[in-house]
Amino acid sequence: MPISHPWDFLIVCKDAGMHKTLAGAIHAFGGAANYTSDALSALAYVTRRKLDGIFVDTRTEGALNLVGNVRRGSSNRFTVVFACAGDDEDVSRLLNAGANFIVHKPPDRQEIAAVLKSARQMMSAERQRYSRHQLNLSVVLKTADKEQKGITSNISRGGMAVRTRVSLKPGSAVQFVIDLPLAKPVQGRGEVAWANTDGSMGIRFYMMGEEVKKTLWHWMEQRS
Repeated sequence: MPISHPWDFLIVCKDAGMHKTLAGAIHAFGGAANYTSDALSALAYVTRRKLDGIFVDTRTEGALNLVGNVRRGSSNRFTVVFACAGDDEDVSRLLNAGANFIVHKPPDRQEIAAVLKSARQMMSAERQRYSRHQLNLSVVLKTADKEQKGITSNISRGGMAVRTRVSLKPGSAVQFVIDLPLAKPVQGRGEVAWANTDGSMGIRFYMMGEEVKKTLWHWMEQRS
């Protein structure tokens, strides 16, 4: 599947040899390899940048907590995580913690290439889900005690950014109706993921009928 820009990865490890092998395989795959040696710096990086994949050396202090924080986050919640583990480690524990793929240590370029190939479809789907379309559409937001109109600033398959007169609190459940020019309005339910005091909010979709999804996705792709 052609991509508009290189795959973006983060490598979390202290081992220089492991970093070199992983980075080489990522570059051969057509990706960019960013690097940090500790979990704290990695978490700070993950919170400010959308990634296609994260390679984590499981021997890094706080590695599993890092994976858990990624899975509980927002923009990288569904990012593909590759756990670099030794033969003596419990693979099921790593998968249960949130890893998608296991890379054996010491890493081998051919194995990494095969794992990346297997992960391509998953990464493509997440990139498509997260891709934002800059669209200014009328939207009505309804809560249990309030209804207000707003304008979208961007929409993705996972949610939308909206400008309204009054922001709602993060975590608020909302019903929405989006007005599509030359098409039927689409409606669904979501949750406020973030909000600013100026009336800007991010709303995560969590309930939308399949036919409604197809209508919205098709409409967006026709105008992308």
